[in-house]
Amino acid sequence: MTDLSLRTPASTRPQPARRVSIIMPTHNRAHLIGESIASALGQSTAPFEIIVVDDGSTDQTPDVLRSFHDRVTVLRQDNAGKSAALNRGIAAARGDYLLVLDDDDLLPEGALAAHVAALEAAPAAGFSYGRFARFSGQGVDAPASEDVEPMPQPGEKRLLVQLMTCCFLPNPAWMVRRALQSSAGPYRTDLPRGQDYEMILRIARAAPGAFAGGLTLYQRKHVGARMTSRGAVVAKDTVAGWIDAERAIFTAIDAQWSDADFRPFPGLAEGAEAERLAVLQRAVILFMRKLHEPAARHFARYAAMPRADAPGERELAVAGDLLGARYGIGEIVDGSLDPALLAGLGLPQALRRAMARQLPWRLRETLAEGRIGDTARLLGWGHRAFGSAALLGAAGGRLENLARRASAS
Repeated sequence: MTDLSLRTPASTRPQPARRVSIIMPTHNRAHLIGESIASALGQSTAPFEIIVVDDGSTDQTPDVLRSFHDRVTVLRQDNAGKSAALNRGIAAARGDYLLVLDDDDLLPEGALAAHVAALEAAPAAGFSYGRFARFSGQGVDAPASEDVEPMPQPGEKRLLVQLMTCCFLPNPAWMVRRALQSSAGPYRTDLPRGQDYEMILRIARAAPGAFAGGLTLYQRKHVGARMTSRGAVVAKDTVAGWIDAERAIFTAIDAQWSDADFRPFPGLAEGAEAERLAVLQRAVILFMRKLHEPAARHFARYAAMPRADAPGERELAVAGDLLGARYGIGEIVDGSLDPALLAGLGLPQALRRAMARQLPWRLRETLAEGRIGDTARLLGWGHRAFGSAALLGAAGGRLENLARRASAS
């Protein structure tokens, strides 16, 4: 296994050019937060301060925090939620750079050094970001993790658009300049989850990011029971909950952001093609976030835009992401998404063919799992949404083979 951790020998540990504040919101994590704090204290570039905001813990969390004496600053408040705790910690921070560390995650030894180096080397960048790996169990298990989150290559598309397509940066995987955090505003307290996703979108919209390289976070993967005033609560994120949260986030984005925010490619900011690409990317992202009717409105705008030729390679590449939603396309399988929503838009056939690009592998998946009915529903939906010619063009001979296998089964 390739060791992606960042380690700096003690004899060559650099002194921070800037002060880094680590902010840790916590609630009833006495059994885990000690490991998280220890990982922050063990950084090759020492943090200027560690601020822990105890959001009304009722377990032994206060005792664990006291054991670190003056190495951490503890702020305690009545239970008000993670966002409120984050906002209080940020308001108290005095560092030039801010990094949020969750109370169950760990920082590799060189994480802060990598972030600081990235920001020092890129004065125009507002934040730095790096890869993360998931692990289960105790902290000793973290360095052995091979569950590294894939990350788009820098420059393929604008970072903001990559993040809108898929959230690959949880809160502790980025560090932000305090001035940018202040201008971005507080974390939203009305979101039950996804607060960090909504925040990194705001930050990435305001300023470019600098890639720190290497691994900058170990994210603990677990279903943990937290003690609350109502007893034990299992903290488990469901797909439905995340879909609802992201719908709320992107509903606000669609209402408040301009087409220019959705420009997919760097270096193409003006002209008719750039305008078409921005509207098309906006429609695709909203569709992926299951905001189908707003997406259809933007697809209709795109279809009405003047063009002198067929969709270009950039447009086809953007359209090809349509069915790549991170949480699947269950709304197509269960019949709740009307194919007429796309069929009546007058989109060019080449574009519809690109939009259908991911349907064949989803058909193969359902067929391999013996879900014959789902396979038939997906196939029928694709024919009605994209048209037979576009679907056949996207799938080639594979579609006939799939149909024959489904019939034989």
